[in-house]
Amino acid sequence: MPVSRRVFLTRAALASSALLPVVAFSDARMAGTLLRELEASARTRRDRRTTLDATIGLARGSGYRPLIWGPGEPFLVRDDLGAKPNPGRTADRRSILYFGQLSDTHVVDAQTPSRADWTFGITQNPFAQRPQETLTVHVLAEMVAAVNALNRSVVTGAPCAITVITGDLADSHATTELDWYLKVLAGGKVTANSGAPGRYEGVQAWPEATYAWHPDDPSKDQWGQNGYPSYPGLLDAAVGRSVVSEGLTMPWLSVLGNHDTTWMGSLGPYTAAYEALAIGRAKIATPPPDTGEFLADAYQPGNVVAQRQFEDLVRSLGEESGVRRVTPDARRKAYTRRSIINAHFDLGDRVGPKGHGFTEESRSTGDAWWAWNIGPAVRFVGLDTNNAWFGTDGSIPQPQWDWLVQELIASSSRYLDESGNVVEHAADDRLIVILSHHTSWTMDNTAAAPDDTTRLYTGADLVGLLLRFPNVVAWCNGHTHANTIVPHVATSGSPGGGFWEINTPSCVDWGQQSRMVEIIDNRDGTLSIFTLAVDHAAPPQVTKGSRSQQNLASISRELAANPWFWDAAALLGTPADRNTELVVRAPFDLSRVSDRRLEDHAVRATWRELRSASRLSV
Repeated sequence: MPVSRRVFLTRAALASSALLPVVAFSDARMAGTLLRELEASARTRRDRRTTLDATIGLARGSGYRPLIWGPGEPFLVRDDLGAKPNPGRTADRRSILYFGQLSDTHVVDAQTPSRADWTFGITQNPFAQRPQETLTVHVLAEMVAAVNALNRSVVTGAPCAITVITGDLADSHATTELDWYLKVLAGGKVTANSGAPGRYEGVQAWPEATYAWHPDDPSKDQWGQNGYPSYPGLLDAAVGRSVVSEGLTMPWLSVLGNHDTTWMGSLGPYTAAYEALAIGRAKIATPPPDTGEFLADAYQPGNVVAQRQFEDLVRSLGEESGVRRVTPDARRKAYTRRSIINAHFDLGDRVGPKGHGFTEESRSTGDAWWAWNIGPAVRFVGLDTNNAWFGTDGSIPQPQWDWLVQELIASSSRYLDESGNVVEHAADDRLIVILSHHTSWTMDNTAAAPDDTTRLYTGADLVGLLLRFPNVVAWCNGHTHANTIVPHVATSGSPGGGFWEINTPSCVDWGQQSRMVEIIDNRDGTLSIFTLAVDHAAPPQVTKGSRSQQNLASISRELAANPWFWDAAALLGTPADRNTELVVRAPFDLSRVSDRRLEDHAVRATWRELRSASRLSV
């Protein structure tokens, strides 16, 4: 039977001697402190508001509108994979793993010259320049607070064991952005400014950049002409005041996205010309003449001529019209895969794990894929689906593919071989959760350098592979900035029931949401995977005149909700893509995983969290 509250508290109090030999309470007073913390945590879980209780949406009307609270959304049961759970399952179910997922945090250094915000004036690409781009650190800090507040499952009360971040950690490939991202997750103060101390230098302050929103006076830009309000002093507050983050109180793991791999997330490797631009003193305010003629072509991996033109433009910026002089900053230099990985090792935060998923081998090879056991029954497999040559969409190269096949085999006692035959062998069966940046429908990028003959596998290839392994129950990803949940039904002859693809939105675009996910054993031959949409901790309503950290995050959300030139509301998905109970057949006999092992894992997760949140001395 599920562990009782009394038993859980007792085991937690005895965790130092019975379960956590590396942790020692200095005296009985500390055990009492843990008990009080657990009681407070339980009260917080009962009292907090989630999207089950209330959601955030635009007020009625047209044009630019404020955000208001709306009705909550209950969990919607989805049995698209054909598994039928017992109607009375709530009485006997048990939690296997409860975890958080953030994606597409897109921390922006809005002042770096390498940021291609000026391209919005040509293409009106909504991801090139956003009115809320100076506020991404504020939003991420409030998202960290929201995930921490959901430290207990609303379904079972299980502790959050880990959080995963599925790529596009930073936006412009700047080391400043990576440093801010890591600091917010680890906890501390971050001032999201580079260049001149305490002063914003960028397109949102330059009147000639009419394609950008000017919060001090938007009357002459296209945003103001479409109803975007003024928020005088916002830029000074955004870059001049520190953001305080409490840091995630549970361990966390990262995978990389296309914005962590190529310039602008699409325009190829970071060259010497781009690097000089990033750390230099020339920033584009208005698009140079004739830029629009080749910019679209430069996005095509085979158009070498347009790409060379683009790079020549970058080299000659000092001689072009429409360019302003800004304060140079060497901290804006680009990062490489190895420097991202090393930064995760060097962070030295309290919650870990060391490297946050990346391995010691990754530090030397730059191979950013990994696997990690979480609790007694689940294995996370983190992929690097980014095309390192060109383009926003992804694929998987042959060496990583071969590694993935072996990982799947190692955690599956039954699977289908390439010919469709059932293979049975001795293995430590685990439920497998795949993590990546790209979705199955955005992995069609097989672009490669002219001399590179490495085979690249697409999303369709990956779905076909995963369906051969019944232990794969979920694939969590990002990239699209949208709420989407897709069932992948098992093929004929498969020993499994298929898996769920859970696509989580971004922290930068509307609706600035994340997810909590819980895998539950219904003890009837089925699993339920609960997904809960998470709004960041700032309220929907904006307080006029306030420049507090939380109010700036509220302003960011409101700005993101109101573009007039594209349907940002589509990113929210449907109710079937948000708060759900996703049912799938259990791929093996989960009674092999004892209640005691799951309870011990829950106690360990609780103690780690409390040690981080309360900064208890040990």
